[in-house]
Amino acid sequence: MKRFLARHSPLIILAGLCLAMAVVSQDFRRLNNLQDVGGRTCVTGIIAVGELLVILTAGIDLSVGSVAALAGVIAAKAMTDWGLPVPVGVLLGILAGLFCGTINGLLVTKGRIPPFIATLGTMMAARGAALLIAKSCPIVVLVKSFQWLGGSKVLEGGGTAWWVPVLLAVSITIFFSVMLTFTGFGRSIYALGGNLQAARLSGIPVDRVRTGAYALCGMLVGVGGVVLASRTSIGNPTGAEMMELDAIAGCVIGGASLMGGEGGAAAALAGALIIMVLRNFCNLMNFDTNWQQVYVGVLVVLLVFYDNYRKRKAGLLKDL
Repeated sequence: MKRFLARHSPLIILAGLCLAMAVVSQDFRRLNNLQDVGGRTCVTGIIAVGELLVILTAGIDLSVGSVAALAGVIAAKAMTDWGLPVPVGVLLGILAGLFCGTINGLLVTKGRIPPFIATLGTMMAARGAALLIAKSCPIVVLVKSFQWLGGSKVLEGGGTAWWVPVLLAVSITIFFSVMLTFTGFGRSIYALGGNLQAARLSGIPVDRVRTGAYALCGMLVGVGGVVLASRTSIGNPTGAEMMELDAIAGCVIGGASLMGGEGGAAAALAGALIIMVLRNFCNLMNFDTNWQQVYVGVLVVLLVFYDNYRKRKAGLLKDL
């Protein structure tokens, strides 16, 4: 029972949180509010799954917010100024994320630059590139078919196609859950986070796996950035700010260890959903928006403290 509760604690916390908020607030349990929460969670959830892949290798990616903005700007630019079809624009946005993720991986593995510094540089470079491409102005996308991906497409009977990004986020989560659990590449990612030296001695191509993790993270960030642009119908070069905080917080709240080797895709999505549910509840209760960042920050610190405490008790972590 203890193992079951520990493994599924994010889902249990999410269920208890939703139940409590539904009792306290009548507006929270309205269908349109739940649909809005689900739609907003999709972008953060997709990016959190990508961030998880890097965290599992004991790395970190601080560039996800800037790369998401860059992907959205490139997709919007392709469909408006360049006159390319919607699928091509979406693909270019995703490829931009993949390119940035690959650069991060190469800087960490071949350049031997610490992940914090490498992705910090990419964060500034990607944000600058987005501002240059968009000429510091948001790019409005008037192509109606593009709105399907973000769920903002208005249907004939009223309402929106909110379920499209939800289905996309769930599909991505299921795919990467299976990949991490049942494939050699997924097990290698866990092995790197557990013990890098042992993974190298056991024959795992460490640099290739780490580069692949960062590349996949970038690809998922590109997907999230394009979904965000589709949701708002704007390629915003200043958008997705502080998204890296939400992505990392979602992973940690979902049980991922910042020291690598622990976590799951479904738990990361659940962690992102917990953050969005808390923020939605704060908005419904008219709490100061500045306090929302305080709540998330305190929650992340407490969970990391608990993770370190648990590992010290188990002898897996020693003080210097």
